[in-house]
Amino acid sequence: MKIFLDFLDKRTKFLSTELSNFETFEITKENIEQAQSGDFVVFAPNKKWNNEEISALPNNITLFCGKVDNSFQDLLKEKNIKHINVLENEMFALKNAQLTAEGVLALIIENSPVSLFENNILILGGGRISKSLAIIFEKLGLKYHIASFSETSFVEAHYFSKSNYYRYDFLKDIKNFDVIINTRPFEFFDDEQIKLIGNNTLFLETASKNCLDESKAKHFQFLKAPALPQRFCFESAANLLKNIILGEMK
Repeated sequence: MKIFLDFLDKRTKFLSTELSNFETFEITKENIEQAQSGDFVVFAPNKKWNNEEISALPNNITLFCGKVDNSFQDLLKEKNIKHINVLENEMFALKNAQLTAEGVLALIIENSPVSLFENNILILGGGRISKSLAIIFEKLGLKYHIASFSETSFVEAHYFSKSNYYRYDFLKDIKNFDVIINTRPFEFFDDEQIKLIGNNTLFLETASKNCLDESKAKHFQFLKAPALPQRFCFESAANLLKNIILGEMK
């Protein structure tokens, strides 16, 4: 069995070292055709696919990556490709969220003009990344607040956060936040709500899709923050992927 790895991402490139007991190759247009039945092909969790790339994959392989759009599922089935969505592995998703939270902390330190402990921070969303951020912020003694958008996540937030908003209640205070961190992967700010964001606010977008129209972010700093584990802790992130790959071999 051979393992083909995408070297464009630091995480999957580092995997070639971690999987040195196996026959590994960098994915290129030339050598991907060498993959045979039963071989593994590995891309980063945030890989975005198009029809040409899916069509170029060899038949009868096991594909490790994140989500593949539903529109490509028939093609994967036709090519007899077994797709392992690493983000559906609960332990991977949890630990990857924790690494993402560490990256967010690094970005705040890097981009905020004041001390961490002087910032008033708003976290938007109630998923794994939000929970991981809250745990880190609580341990550090930072001033933070969580806006949850479902009744379930709002109730859960009270387990680890002292200050919580339900849905859009945060808008009445939004101008007072020095740092806003979005974790929700869809656009939910309209133009009038964007105007309420405070001047010079640091707005970190961790989701795969922007929560607002970036062109309207004129009076504050809008910073896209995708794939933070690759940027700040790629070795740790690579080991998360390695565990899934080795688990599939058993």
